[in-house]
Amino acid sequence: MSTHGFDDILVALGRPPGRAVTPPLRSSRLLAAVCRAGTQHIYADTADVEELRALVSTDGGVLLEVDGNTANQPLVHKVITRYLDDGEPATWAGQLRGAHPRPTPEQLRTALYAIVCGRLGNDAVRACAAGRAWAVSLQLHMQLGSDAEAAKRIGRCLRRMVPSGVVKVPFTPQHPHCFLVARDLEREGIPVNFTSTFSARQTVAAAMLANVTLTNIFMGRLNQGLKAALLGEHVDLAAQRALRQLRRDGISKTLLIVASVREWHTFVHVAGCDVFTAPCEAIHGFMTQTEVPADAVRSQLDTSYADRLGIPDELLRSVGAAHIARLYDVEPDLIRFLSELRTSRDYDAMRDGDALAKRFDQAGFGDLFYAPSPGEWTELRKNKLPDFDAPLSRRLPLDTLYTLLADADFEKFQAEMDGMIDTRMDA
Repeated sequence: MSTHGFDDILVALGRPPGRAVTPPLRSSRLLAAVCRAGTQHIYADTADVEELRALVSTDGGVLLEVDGNTANQPLVHKVITRYLDDGEPATWAGQLRGAHPRPTPEQLRTALYAIVCGRLGNDAVRACAAGRAWAVSLQLHMQLGSDAEAAKRIGRCLRRMVPSGVVKVPFTPQHPHCFLVARDLEREGIPVNFTSTFSARQTVAAAMLANVTLTNIFMGRLNQGLKAALLGEHVDLAAQRALRQLRRDGISKTLLIVASVREWHTFVHVAGCDVFTAPCEAIHGFMTQTEVPADAVRSQLDTSYADRLGIPDELLRSVGAAHIARLYDVEPDLIRFLSELRTSRDYDAMRDGDALAKRFDQAGFGDLFYAPSPGEWTELRKNKLPDFDAPLSRRLPLDTLYTLLADADFEKFQAEMDGMIDTRMDA
């Protein structure tokens, strides 16, 4: 179908007129200490502009060190009713149908969800940027994971809606072309936040194959799932060192996001990592705590928590130490494979995710990908944390398992929002 008029209308609907405020920038001593330790950005993990405004507003100004926010399906779910009630979804759908006479229900759902994301992204920029660049990460509709071309098209639209926006492309082990989507968007100059990642090797693959702007370690979920104290922090630091080496070697520009932060101590435990994205409550808690003074916040990039992971002995025996170590160890053979692949002619022109997965499998790293059966998806959707007694948990590497669980969790929220959109689209 011809998408030019459709996309132009979509972009216009996702970027309604509005006025930006430009209060002065004010610094937080504790957040500034984290930045002096080497951190480049601190983002708020929220899609709620009111929550964001309450966090960054201080002394008649706006916090200098908080310079962006990140949103995913669970976070958009918290505010989508506000945007659907304040907007005119049926009118939006009518305008899009006018640009293309027979858009499918799926196309309209993904388009209207993009409009909501564009609007909340522009609200954040106008309220908090204060004249500087404000990076707002907006995640693609989960249904787009199965359609590489549609994912790229909506990614382009999101970037046009929010010129400082970053497109969140989730790692989908069942759809290996996610790496190619991220690669192609970055080649077009559209920054990508490659998300749903849980291990150093996943972040290295995203950096070397797609040269993404940002990638993540969901450290809080790692700790929660394995009842650990500092496993997530240890994985973050291992990934950070690996990405730092890739940047030194001129291979990739990718920055690491410390994501899925649960409490303020994380800022101290992994200070110096490239980027933090944390709930507003955790950021506020760190700024207002008195336990750790600013001058005690130092870079932890050379710290190892290997002897302080805090995984209960029974769980450690059940899951296996070697299994867990694959979250933070990056095999030299993987680096060699990725180095050869990324510079090859066939990868440069590759458009087929199955071909990419085949190359990984031939090199011995095919376990990075997995397509669950319908029954396995049903099990994965029961809980966002692993059940280590389940057959799938024993068969898959932990990072692939955690990624599938995260995507299944996001898909549940997406399905609920699709229902809300459907109700209003034809009202």
